[in-house]
Amino acid sequence: MRKSWRKNRISKVHSFDFLTIGQRTVLLLFVIVIAAACTRSKNTVADPEVYTCSMHPQIIRDKPGTCPICGMELVRKLMPGEELMASADLNQLTKPTNASVVSSIRTISPIIKTLDVKSEAKGVIAHDTRKVITLSARYGGRIEKLYVRYNQQEIRKGQKIMEVYSPELVTAQRELLYVLENDADNIQIVTLAKQKLSLLGMTDAQLNTLISSKTESNSFAIYSPTDGYIMDHILANTTMEGNSNAASELRIREGKYITSGESLFTVVSHSDLWAEFNIYQRDAPTIKLSDPLNISVDKDAGQSMQLSVSFIQPYIKGGENFMKVRAYLTNQHRHYHAGQLVTATFTTSVNSMWIPMTAIIDLGTQTAVFIKQSGAFMPRAISRGNQTDDLIEVLDGIQSTDSIAYNAQFMVDSESFIHINQNN
Repeated sequence: MRKSWRKNRISKVHSFDFLTIGQRTVLLLFVIVIAAACTRSKNTVADPEVYTCSMHPQIIRDKPGTCPICGMELVRKLMPGEELMASADLNQLTKPTNASVVSSIRTISPIIKTLDVKSEAKGVIAHDTRKVITLSARYGGRIEKLYVRYNQQEIRKGQKIMEVYSPELVTAQRELLYVLENDADNIQIVTLAKQKLSLLGMTDAQLNTLISSKTESNSFAIYSPTDGYIMDHILANTTMEGNSNAASELRIREGKYITSGESLFTVVSHSDLWAEFNIYQRDAPTIKLSDPLNISVDKDAGQSMQLSVSFIQPYIKGGENFMKVRAYLTNQHRHYHAGQLVTATFTTSVNSMWIPMTAIIDLGTQTAVFIKQSGAFMPRAISRGNQTDDLIEVLDGIQSTDSIAYNAQFMVDSESFIHINQNN
């Protein structure tokens, strides 16, 4: 029996030995693959996909959605041993954390249309310098009689202001009387003598009185050339600038000597005034001649006047560029006076690009909006212009096709610092 067992074994060994080396290799690999497949089928279990919030990892869901806390899109959670493959879609994640904001919030696009823009400016009422007359002495002499007693005293056209004794005027009168008495037929000499007195300020009536009486006058009267109120010429300069607190005491007094060409008084019209405003350069381009404006005097807050822009002039004050804007007004009832503060409301039509006020954020030295790019909101600096009740004009920085966040404040918390890339 032992011999038969050994025979069978020897025959089997001999049969395996008959296999070639290549056949043996194929057989061995087949056995290994079958064993590995059986082992994997026993140990591998399909893991379910899990989604979470990158800001709130305690939120776990079994399907895509949004975070109930912050509203951000849920992302698939990586399983142990799983690697994240880099792609172009992940470029935004490699930027600084303060360079973009990822969120699903309401967006809007800028609109281009024409709107009526209202802007306010503070100003002051001043005299219309076209209606201001300066009285100057045409000859030297001494003031014998002064008929005005205080600054801003009301006068009428033709009213006597003062009487002046002038040796020059007395001599000129005597020359005319001498020519008329000794050489009256010499028309040229008589005409020149009369013309000299006219140039010194003598009126035709005064000249006729001199010729008929044949007696020179030792004092010469000066009359007001227009209606208004009289002011000391030096003090008038401050009042013309809008300072109504000029002293009431006159610099000119009786007995004072005056010189030829000296400015004595200024006669200012009651009814001709203007409202003058200094407009900042950013608001100046929207204001044009003949534009309507509404002004109200501070003391009459409930009353206003409808005027129009009559004068625009650029100028520099304190190193800043301004536009001086004037609106002429009539004051027949003398309800207003120089020096009163006024507020003007300018209304102009502007065709431009507009966004809601809620879409901007003021960073102090810059104004920014959040533009949506590749699913993220990027801060972008803009140049702002005019402003209405709820819209603001954008001069530069964005296009009308851009999509921006409707509420910029929502994008920023109290500890955030926005990094603006000027190259965006």
